[in-house]
Amino acid sequence: MPTEVKVQSTLFESLIRCMNPDSAQRAELLAAGYDVEKPRATYPASVFAACQAVALRTTYAGLAPKAAQRELGRDLVRKYFDTLVGRVVGMALKVAGPERAMKRVALSFSSVMEPVDITVENMGPQVWRAKFRGYVFPAEAAAGTCEVALKQAGASTATVEVERYEGTEGFDLRLRW
Repeated sequence: MPTEVKVQSTLFESLIRCMNPDSAQRAELLAAGYDVEKPRATYPASVFAACQAVALRTTYAGLAPKAAQRELGRDLVRKYFDTLVGRVVGMALKVAGPERAMKRVALSFSSVMEPVDITVENMGPQVWRAKFRGYVFPAEAAAGTCEVALKQAGASTATVEVERYEGTEGFDLRLRW
């Protein structure tokens, strides 16, 4: 039986910063299993997915679904870099640079969720593939997160494409800068 993915509270903190929830959204988050006033250290991924759905439906309502997921991924990592743990990760990315940061994608994602099954492969100069397996969140959100993380690592431009979906098994991203 696979181990359930646990999500750290810092990712929820980032989501809340993206949303700036009003009382109706706070009630929806509470119904989904997250109490903004009394956060726990970790949550099951299912709770984060439900909270993410609230954000997509309310905060990102004006965007098409994939565009909303991509923008949420970008915003999540930007807001994550504002948290205590995120500032440390953000500084490490700046020091590492894009190439070394790509080698540490799994480590970076494991700072907010565990377990992670992410492998990376160098496809050529400034071109990498990241394979996400058993990843419970949308591929477009992960792509948006990787775009911003690459820029944080010093890439002047970053292009991340969802290269392949494998249903519930995972997806591959192609990252270029």
